[in-house]
Amino acid sequence: MKVLHMISGGDKGGAKTAVFALLLALDEKIDITIACFTEGVFYQEVQELPVTSILFKQRFRNDLSIIGRLSRYIRREGFDIIHAHGARANFISMMLKPFVYVPMVTTVHSDYKLDFTDSFYKRFVFTGLNEIALRRMDYYIGVSENFRKMLISRGFDGSRVFSVHNAVEAARAVNFRPKAEFLARHGIDAQGKTLVGIIGRFDYVKGHDIFLRAAAELYKRRKDIMFLLAGEGNEEANLRKLSRSLGIADKVVFTGWVEDIFSFINAIDINVCASRSESFAYMLNEGALLEKPAVSTNVGGIPELIIHGKTGLLVDEGDYGALANAIETYIENPALGAEFGAALKVHAEANFSKENMQEKSLEIYRTVLANEKKAHRVFDIMLSGYYGYANSGDDALLDAVISALRREKPDVSLLVLSRNPQETLRETGVFSINRLNFFSVRKYMKRTRLIVYGGGSHMQDITSTRSLVYYTFLVHMAKFMGLRVMLYGNGIGPINHPRNITKARRALNACDYVSLRDPDSLEFVKNIGVQNPNIHLSVDPVFSLDLSNGSVPSLSSDMPVLQGSDYFAVSLRPWKYNEAHFVEKMVEAIHYTAQQYALTPLLIPMESIDLPILRETAKRLTCPYILLPRVYRHNEIIAAIAKTKFALCMRLHALIYAAVAGLPVIGLIYDPKVANFIAYMGENTAMDTSALDIPALKNMIDGIMQNYEQTKARINDARTRLRERSHNDARVAVGLL
Repeated sequence: MKVLHMISGGDKGGAKTAVFALLLALDEKIDITIACFTEGVFYQEVQELPVTSILFKQRFRNDLSIIGRLSRYIRREGFDIIHAHGARANFISMMLKPFVYVPMVTTVHSDYKLDFTDSFYKRFVFTGLNEIALRRMDYYIGVSENFRKMLISRGFDGSRVFSVHNAVEAARAVNFRPKAEFLARHGIDAQGKTLVGIIGRFDYVKGHDIFLRAAAELYKRRKDIMFLLAGEGNEEANLRKLSRSLGIADKVVFTGWVEDIFSFINAIDINVCASRSESFAYMLNEGALLEKPAVSTNVGGIPELIIHGKTGLLVDEGDYGALANAIETYIENPALGAEFGAALKVHAEANFSKENMQEKSLEIYRTVLANEKKAHRVFDIMLSGYYGYANSGDDALLDAVISALRREKPDVSLLVLSRNPQETLRETGVFSINRLNFFSVRKYMKRTRLIVYGGGSHMQDITSTRSLVYYTFLVHMAKFMGLRVMLYGNGIGPINHPRNITKARRALNACDYVSLRDPDSLEFVKNIGVQNPNIHLSVDPVFSLDLSNGSVPSLSSDMPVLQGSDYFAVSLRPWKYNEAHFVEKMVEAIHYTAQQYALTPLLIPMESIDLPILRETAKRLTCPYILLPRVYRHNEIIAAIAKTKFALCMRLHALIYAAVAGLPVIGLIYDPKVANFIAYMGENTAMDTSALDIPALKNMIDGIMQNYEQTKARINDARTRLRERSHNDARVAVGLL
């Protein structure tokens, strides 16, 4: 899994700590990258972490010039999920949506309605923009169960809202300075005083004014207290003014921004949160690690950490009198404070650990991807080939590639480009779109990470130039849109026109991986000057179908009954270069086999255009024969061929079906791919259809039938060798994801 996290880059304090903890936890399990948009504190410090980071620097907050670069980066890197943190990242995610079809998740770290309370302009503009952006996100994570419920109550889809608590990392609470050293650094004389501290940015929502009013109430009753405020922000001047008006300025210390926060926590005696709104206060998490007694307002997700009377004390939001009383309870009863502080640490480590956060986050990611794939919004692999043309061989290729990919990655999500999407969906159960609708193809390429050319001879011009133009265009279109491209057990050539050779060479050089089904294709690729180093010899994907140990599929219910195995398979097709008396000569060869070896010819159409030539052949036969009346599914044809002795075929995949079933083969060469396959099997039983030599063909038949067991053993050895080679392509495809 590969996830891009996005954050402004200027965040600090609890938000920075929370995101850092999440990144480090997730980086142990998945591939994590963090993108920032400013060179602030967060970006500067994240570069010191063992996490990949990248800067897309904005000149100003709403600078959208980065969207193009960012979208290209996301497509090129193949991220599964975008995970945003904060208003700026939410806004950028919204702007990316027209260009990047990746599920977008946002963590809601605070009440977004209260994020910009320090300025009317910011509250009016940024709060509104953030709410619009949030409504356009796909999934939401609240950092407390309370925040999850808050989002649902505001109309967010509950099935898309999750919660993950911030983690308490005990390992962080080890490097801090002694109390005396910290106090001396800030010029604090705390002799005989109880130190009450609060941590957080100086913002209205954090309730520092409530804290100061509680301090004033306490100071009326006792003088053995000092109040420390760690942080900075726009409200600092107002807070200093308030402390003076309350008459406690000499008892209040503004420490400024504290980098080593655990030194601050170690120095104080009581940890306070006075927030008006809080998702899940990180300063209470941090205080728990040092067993500091905690007092907090009862807001947001805090009650999930501070259980009143067990792990701390809670008061109503805004009630500074109750806050003062709770603080005084600890001062008067230090043993109670120690008890609650210890219980808080145990509770935090048990329920808010890094491991819990890690596993819950991964579970959410898995759910998100499963939902998106189920709804056909994102895909791992787009499969391209000559699919949906009712061609048995190409349908077999599709099934073989799908099966191999699913064996390698059971949850792989697939999309098929087909001439007949409805038929392909019905036969394979895989979502399909029209291969000739380029608007649809482009749309779904945006949602896909890898395009696989699954078997076949895509780059050739012997049938027409149109095929080569289509497939080379798809390669360049996919690469432009950031997809990876793989040719999976393909045949290449013949290509005769110089311009077509140039097109093929450019497309093959652009591919991320090319596996070729026979040595001749490999040699051809080298001869036309392809320099791609990722070209490898493989085998036709159909060899990955396992028909050993009696696992041959059953015959179709409407297929003619085949008794025993006294048959031989014949597959013919019309071809403009077949010799003038092709049918008559094939009839002679069929009669010879039937009479000499008491075998019945089984005439097999592999595509509907084969039926006329097979019917013409059947009319001339005087021996018994069986003609399959239609094009059956590849598994049904394999089942029929498995009942024969050998195969005499023009169609490449009829020969492959026979070889996969462990049967001897004779290839009738109308295309070099037939000769290449026979040679790859280690046989020499092939003859050109433009010049049939019947005596030589009869000798081939005799050689098979008179040495049947030896020939079959050779075929089985070759089948085993090629089948082992076929497994690698699926592994490579999944690896390219």
